[in-house]
Amino acid sequence: MQQPPRHSPTQHSLEWNDRLQDWLDGELTGADSARFEAHLTGCDECQRTLADFEQLDESLLEATPPLTLNTAFDQQLFARIEAIDDSKRIEARRKLEVEWQEQLHALSRNWRRTLAFVIPGVVAGIAIAFALTGWLDNSGVTSQLVAEGAAELGGNSVDFLRIGMTTVIGAALGMLVAPWLARLAD
Repeated sequence: MQQPPRHSPTQHSLEWNDRLQDWLDGELTGADSARFEAHLTGCDECQRTLADFEQLDESLLEATPPLTLNTAFDQQLFARIEAIDDSKRIEARRKLEVEWQEQLHALSRNWRRTLAFVIPGVVAGIAIAFALTGWLDNSGVTSQLVAEGAAELGGNSVDFLRIGMTTVIGAALGMLVAPWLARLAD
């Protein structure tokens, strides 16, 4: 078997030490892990570094005491839970239910009040749109616009153009009136 070319220790360390640590931590993917293991079998320097890392791990494990839970932990936790006063819990629940009912009532009241302003506002907006369209019809502006549009689109589109103009006027009035109605509802 041919030996891989020798690198200076610094260059080799830069290239393989991180991969060695990733391999030890199990963070290399299958292909990268296989490539590193192939390198490891033929590289004395990486084998020495691996032995040093394994010895360091063993030393650290020996130097630190094993972690254990305090045997009284569960008892202390359950005692604290039991110490919570049931009357406080019941009172907190009652307050939350009262607050919830008040918010539901306020929401219902605001909804009805909003509808009381919005529905008449919409009806009034429609009536104003029809009145404005009628006035524009009498002044000849609408007739001229509809005639020009019908000439462009064809003679069968006169009714659609009138409805479209009424809709545009109604939408414009609605956009003007909606913020005012919203302030009144609040």
